[in-house]
Amino acid sequence: MQAQKLCLKLFLKDPAQLHGVKLVPIFQSWIQMHAVEDHLAIDVADYEHVPDGPGTVLVTHEANFSLDNGGGRPGLLYQRKQPLSGTFGERLAAVFRYTLQGAARLEENPGLAFRTDEISFRVADRLLAPNTAETFASVKLEIEAFLLKLLGPSAAFHLEHNPSPRTLFEVTIKSATSASVSDLLARLGTAVSA
Repeated sequence: MQAQKLCLKLFLKDPAQLHGVKLVPIFQSWIQMHAVEDHLAIDVADYEHVPDGPGTVLVTHEANFSLDNGGGRPGLLYQRKQPLSGTFGERLAAVFRYTLQGAARLEENPGLAFRTDEISFRVADRLLAPNTAETFASVKLEIEAFLLKLLGPSAAFHLEHNPSPRTLFEVTIKSATSASVSDLLARLGTAVSA
């Protein structure tokens, strides 16, 4: 797949966790500390007033990180804007790494925790990745190969895809087990170097 606008979303374990959490200062501290590896952080925007909207967004030159409320399911959404080098599998690994690093950083705040037993992978490019069965077939084996490296050869997971011309290409990854964000980050380092 040639598309570059890859997106990954990790859902909050408990949506009520966001109640009272001030995300704007958290994301602003990321800018001040240059905390986002390989990203030039620029600004923070607050769209919490928009129902099912992007929530609070950290804008970087390379991608946006947001505590997204899309579909009524809050979670950390990483949306790539700039091209990544490498094969589709290498780009997928990079998007996973940046998303997991962001989630790990957010989990340093009391009460915030993310699920890893359900992950949404999207491509925000209808031209290069139309939401069709053919697009799914073209990436399914590479996604599965990556997940086997990340989760382990005995991991039980499945991919769900619903083709529709009205929505972006999306694959939901469901796993029988839920590793911690930090465990997946550690495994990702091993999976990429293997």
